[in-house]
Amino acid sequence: MDFINHPISQSLIKKILYNGEEREVCPYQIYNVDILHKFRGETTLPMECGNYFETQCIGSGASGQRTDDLPRKLLTKTQETENRVLGRQGKALVKGNKRSDHLRIDEQILRFKSLCTKYQVMITDTNTQIPIIIPWEKDEKILLTMHLDIFPTPIFYRKELHIAVIDLKLTGDLNSSYGEYCYATPEHLDLIQGKMYHYGTRNINRALNPHLENVLSKDVEKVVKQKGLFFLWIFNYKKITLEDKFIEVVWDKTKEAELHESIRKTISVLEMFEGQAWPVQPSYRRCKSCPVKECEGREYYEAI
Repeated sequence: MDFINHPISQSLIKKILYNGEEREVCPYQIYNVDILHKFRGETTLPMECGNYFETQCIGSGASGQRTDDLPRKLLTKTQETENRVLGRQGKALVKGNKRSDHLRIDEQILRFKSLCTKYQVMITDTNTQIPIIIPWEKDEKILLTMHLDIFPTPIFYRKELHIAVIDLKLTGDLNSSYGEYCYATPEHLDLIQGKMYHYGTRNINRALNPHLENVLSKDVEKVVKQKGLFFLWIFNYKKITLEDKFIEVVWDKTKEAELHESIRKTISVLEMFEGQAWPVQPSYRRCKSCPVKECEGREYYEAI
């Protein structure tokens, strides 16, 4: 497989592995959605909420995607009447009222901006949604790609000023200990993103990333290599009480070894799938949200 034109990302690794263990996946779906990007995966309301949160906090979501509003309540009769008048006048129409989740996310956006001042986190046009691509040290024919929400930024943490990568997360329940987004028990999270971003920012390749010239000075790059930090910064929105928390992913030799092993496993699995000509492995659970609608092997029924 060509890993120069199709580099490895942390999101691709997470499609193949969970905490280093291989998942059951459909190779045909992986190839069309995650490698060729011929189809876009399903956009759920929680994903839309997350993109809206990132858009309002740092200017856009991943890959420059913007969400400037969320689904609203149906118009009241008074609003419908008002819109008929505004429409005849050629003016902008009023929107339906915001739902409760929407209002809480807006509150969290305001909290984020206030907390940035408290923690001395810097948000500018030049340090948000930063793409980085580097060769893997184990095989330079394999490229690794990543997309950093905020980098580089100062952060006042443990009574000291540091340089960090920050990845924003929006979750319904910050205190959940179930599933893959168990932020209440971070020891059970899949930390591949933090590992990848630590590795990437410590191994910057200037030739492959000329856009970093005005983003990352040589002095800051040196600090990042020696003691750069990575944080998940998570905000909730489903609870009445609005909270946030930082989860620091510490970088050490063990996590570096785990990252290399995850990359190796992912490459091995993808090369195996390629050798099998990317077979279809349908299941109702995978197929129901798969965007490859013309797939002949699509499973429409669930059986137990």
